[in-house]
Amino acid sequence: MPTSTASPDPLPTRRTLRLARRRRQRRTNVASLTLIAMGAAALAVSVLAPDLTQQAVGQVRHVAQAVELYAESTDPVAGPALPTVRLGELGPEALLDVCDGSFPELEQYRVEATLQPVYAAHNNCGGDIILAWQVGTNVTIQQHDGSTATYVVTDSRDVGKHGSTTGDLLGLDGTLLVQSCYWGRDTMRFVALNPVTSS
Repeated sequence: MPTSTASPDPLPTRRTLRLARRRRQRRTNVASLTLIAMGAAALAVSVLAPDLTQQAVGQVRHVAQAVELYAESTDPVAGPALPTVRLGELGPEALLDVCDGSFPELEQYRVEATLQPVYAAHNNCGGDIILAWQVGTNVTIQQHDGSTATYVVTDSRDVGKHGSTTGDLLGLDGTLLVQSCYWGRDTMRFVALNPVTSS
């Protein structure tokens, strides 16, 4: 019984290979131009609308911080771990630029005798962790000596970055204040904290 044998595929011609190479090159060129256009658009947005860009960065960081707290939790039933603020040493505003993850106490706020100690950090140095805190939020405060305690948010206030004074902070209900700036806004947030007393 005769067996049928499939005819072998014809070898591609030079013309076919040239056309395939050109198609691949066109696709590569289109992809490259698309990426360049997207990069240019992102650059234009960041240059022409830096506030919007910073606000978007802040939102992404807020989500990342929430995910990180869930990941750090040792008890899935209890929910996420408490956010932690590490208090730093007393000094000038230049300490903020050290950007070591701590909230240094700023001596410039000590001019107001009735004002609580104020600890601050740039938003891009971890300070933005405080921006979403609301009254009743529990947090871990790590003192300069390494000891930790649970504190609760008791008050907060937003003030302008320019033209505000220590007088704008008087009356906040707490034993200490932590401060950072909002992303893409000329506004600072001050959060008042009190230690949680065990019952």
